[in-house]
Order: sequence, then C-alpha cells, then structure tokens
Amino acid sequence: MTEKNHCQNLYLSSGGLIIYRNLLNDPVISKLRNLLKEFSKDNPDKESVLNSYYDMQHKLLESAESLNLSGNVLKSYVINLLVKDKNFFSLTCEKYGCNIQKDLYNAALNDIRIMRSIVGVNLNSIVSSLDFPCNFLENYSPTNKSEKICEFQDYVSALFSSDSDEALLNALINYYSNIGCAELSNHIAFKWHNTNGLIGVENFDKVNLDDIVGYEYQKETLVKNTLDFVSGKPANNVLIIGSAGTGKSSSVKAVVNKFYSKGLRLVQISKEQLLCLSDVLKELKSRGKYFIIFIDDLSFEEFETDYKEMKSVLDGGVEDIPKNILIYATSNRRHLIKETWNDRRADEELHSFDSMNEKLSLSERFGVVITYDSPDKKHYLKIVQSLAKKQKIELDEEALNQEASKWELRTHGRSGRTAKQFINYISSSI
Repeated sequence: MTEKNHCQNLYLSSGGLIIYRNLLNDPVISKLRNLLKEFSKDNPDKESVLNSYYDMQHKLLESAESLNLSGNVLKSYVINLLVKDKNFFSLTCEKYGCNIQKDLYNAALNDIRIMRSIVGVNLNSIVSSLDFPCNFLENYSPTNKSEKICEFQDYVSALFSSDSDEALLNALINYYSNIGCAELSNHIAFKWHNTNGLIGVENFDKVNLDDIVGYEYQKETLVKNTLDFVSGKPANNVLIIGSAGTGKSSSVKAVVNKFYSKGLRLVQISKEQLLCLSDVLKELKSRGKYFIIFIDDLSFEEFETDYKEMKSVLDGGVEDIPKNILIYATSNRRHLIKETWNDRRADEELHSFDSMNEKLSLSERFGVVITYDSPDKKHYLKIVQSLAKKQKIELDEEALNQEASKWELRTHGRSGRTAKQFINYISSSI
C-alpha cells in the first residue's frame, strides 16, 4: 500500500468514529484529517497540506506548554482528549466501571483502533515528501515541566504505557471508573459556575487532618460520617460551627484529600448560588462519584430568604438529595439566620414564636453539628509549636511561646489561623 493510499484509508476510517465522535470537532484532529485528505490526492495542494501541518504544530505546542504534555505530543494530546471526552460510554464507565455491555465495549474498541492508527501516522515522512523540512514533536519537554506526582499518577501511567488497542481501552475504562471523565478527569475539587457548571480547582489545598492540631473528637466525627458516605452507608449532612480561623474549612478539605481515592469530590458553591442548588444536584446525581457540596461561611441576614431553597432540599421536599451527594457547611453562627430582638417581641408580631422558630430551624436540618471552639492558651501554643516544628524553626520553646502570645494579643486573638500567620512572620524574621 502506498503512503497516499494509507493516508486516504486513515482519513476515511477517522470519519467512522462513533463513541468519540466529538473528537472530530477538535482543531488538531480536524487539521490532521484535512492534511490526510489533501495529501492522498493525486496532485495534492502543497500549501494546503503545509498549512494544516503548521496549524497542528502551533496548537500542539500551545497545548504541550499549557497542559504540560511531553514525549510524543500528538499521542499525549489524543490521550488527553480521550480522558476528557464526555460521552455515553465514558459516563457509563464512570458509574459502572468494567460492568458494561459487550457490544458497547466493542464499539469503543473500534474507535480506539482508529485513534491509535491516526496517532501512528508518519507526519514527518508526509511533509518531507513535499520537499519541506520538518521536525514534528516526538520527544518534547515543556518549559515548565512538572516533576510532581499527581494524585492520579498510576492511572495516567497506565494510559501512556498501553501497547495495544485493548490495553488502552481497558486503561481508559479504569481511569473513568476510578477518576472520572470530562470535568472530573483530573481534579479533586470544583467550583460551580452558573453558566458553565463544574470548574476544576487547579491548586486545591493539600491540607491533611494531621495539619489541624487538636480537635480530635471533631475530626473523628467528620471522618466517620464521610467514610460511611463513601462506603455506601447512611450518612448525614454536616454543619461545622465555630470562630474564624479554627480549622473548619480546612477539616472539610482534609477529609476530601483523605478519601479522594474512594471517589470523593468536593464542589464548592457560594451562598448566592443556593438558588442554583437544584441545577447542581441535577448535574451531580448522574455522575459516578461521591460529592460533598461545600458551602463556606454560611449565614443569612434577617431579610434574606435564599435559605428556604436549602431548607427544602435538606427536608427532602419535592427534590431529595441524591444518595451520592452530601452538604457540608461551615458557619460562625450556631443559628444560621440572624435573630433580632423583634423576633422575641410578641406585641409586634402575633406569631413571633413561629417567626423565631423558622429562623432557628435551618441548622436543625443538618444531621451532624460539629463545634470548633476557639483554642485556649495551652491549645494555641501547642498549635504554634507544631507548626514551628514542621517549618523547622529552631527557637527556644519559651521564647517562641512568649512571641506567640504577644502576636495573638495584637492581632485577631487565638486561633489556628493566627498561629499560622505568626509562624509565617517569624519564619521570615530569623
């Protein structure tokens, strides 16, 4: 078979993608198909072939730098497309793993054969045959190459080490099942965008539970509830209350870091997005992962009514919370809706008791309420000493305690956040 015939066959077969048909709209794949189509003609238009080739190089170089792709950039790029493609096959694998119907598996296998054939095309040979120099990206190293091992490294490595169609497909199924596809393919935490849906958090806090000094009962309670959740057992929505800087939010992030390998993901929404809560639930309930919807610093003024949407969901109203979703919220208030003296004055409202009860009822909808009290002096200094040890600050303990005590007096009072700010300050001073 001549090279032209081979290119023609590749062009025609690539149009036969079924499951991964979205990839035909990708700019690199589109340019590659244009190149194959034009080159396979008896008298190819050199300018058209070369423009497609250089457009591809431009996009692949850009992607290699932005996505940290290395080695054979076209292969890395295509695997990245396969991982992130959201289709009925990837969503099914995300939810059911390898327990998929045989015909569906075979349809996916056919698409993988096509994509591996495309990746294997010798572009250097094609362009060289037109008497133009080329240096396609076969052993590329991005400028800011990341050497860190990501959370999903084992699954990523399996994709790139696959040496057959079946091996790549099985590695993809494993990836979809354990990590997720599309938006879930390479992030642990997400923010909700009212228009675009899930947006991955690029630099999610790597905090772990040991970083939060003390609060052992609180952490154990949170861990048990979360473990029950990701184990498919009954679990409760959680409200964490306490003073600012005590580690409420960090504890939620820490349990997500602890259980991400069991399929746990975090989706943060703001108080203002509670009106979109039904949209969030609709998006997440069909996905094959466990989700904590996280609302940080939740509280309402007396004139705000958005809490009623949340209360309806927590009550199991018309739309119940799906089994793969829990709501974790933090607040500085024990009662989430501001209460005023007017709520207690019967002469101003006939049903003042009902009004007050309505305002106190939201926090009661959370099955687990955990309190993070401000640390006493002993606890505060213990936090300081623990952080100093981790930062390898060599300072006499008594002197460290004295400086830490002075710091909390002239700043925000005792808290884990205050202790961390003190350590940051003293680290730059010694």
